[in-house]
Amino acid sequence: MKLQRWTSCAMALSVALALVAVVEAKAQTDTSQVRIPIRKGTSTTGVTSTTGVTSTTGGNRVSGGDVDVAAVTRSRVDSLEMTIRTYESRIASLEAANASAASRTTLLEARINALSDSLAATRSELASARTELAAANARITEVDTRLQNLNQRFVNSRNRSLFGNSGFYVGLGAGTGHTSGTLRDIGYRSAPQLTVPIGWHKYGRMLGIRTEWSMQRLEGTQLGGGFFNPDPTVFSGTALATLSFPINSAKTNNLYVMGGGGFYMFRNLGTTSSLADKFSGSQEGDSETKWGFNAGAGAEFHILGATSLFVQTSMTNVAADAGTVGEEGRNLRWMPITVGFILR
Repeated sequence: MKLQRWTSCAMALSVALALVAVVEAKAQTDTSQVRIPIRKGTSTTGVTSTTGVTSTTGGNRVSGGDVDVAAVTRSRVDSLEMTIRTYESRIASLEAANASAASRTTLLEARINALSDSLAATRSELASARTELAAANARITEVDTRLQNLNQRFVNSRNRSLFGNSGFYVGLGAGTGHTSGTLRDIGYRSAPQLTVPIGWHKYGRMLGIRTEWSMQRLEGTQLGGGFFNPDPTVFSGTALATLSFPINSAKTNNLYVMGGGGFYMFRNLGTTSSLADKFSGSQEGDSETKWGFNAGAGAEFHILGATSLFVQTSMTNVAADAGTVGEEGRNLRWMPITVGFILR
């Protein structure tokens, strides 16, 4: 557009210069057409002279200086006409250049318009792509949030605690108690037992406390010497200290040892049994309560949520009275083997 304006200005200037030249040439021409006064002489004939000599034609006299002025004027007219033709040629050339520039400008404008349309279409596609990207990011964020929630729920479910991760736990176990030593010698064999452990042990800590409330069944056999052995039941409550040793990085799986003591109540032991003979100081005859101690070891394995499995064994020792059997064998021993679960 600037080129077109400059071209238009140049054309206007050229036309103005040409008009000025034409006006000047016309003025000169008018001047050359003015009649030259001829002075009258005595001769009736005139001869044109180019050497500045005065001649007479038809009785009129023409001086040589006037002839030179006319020649100069004609020469100048010719020069101005040539200048006009030159200006006209330049004007025609500039007009052609202007037309070419206008054609190129039109072509450039068409290209610019096409590029503008392409740019608008590209911007529209970019806006659409950004919208789709934003929607995809939103979906990804939503999916990620759901995965995090599911993962958190899984972790919570896996590490759920019924007691607020306080370390408190309660459980239930069952197994058999295997008799040994004096208790086996006087006619008692292995029998089922049930245990309820209740305690406190926080993951990652070594020391804990534990109580076990058990019901142990003893299977009595016929023994020579006049003794009849029924199947007594031993109810016990013990207080134990535990030392735990984690075997995994989360410290949820542990090996532990325990030891302590408590009371053991023998019920339905029979007044004529060999076990009653060991408790000869009893005033009740059919039941007896004694103190004893317990020591053992076990393993705990976390399964899911608040649940863990445990397996353990321990040695139970109860000190009896000598009775008629004698002072030997006062220690009544059995070894429960228990498998169960713990809720924390």
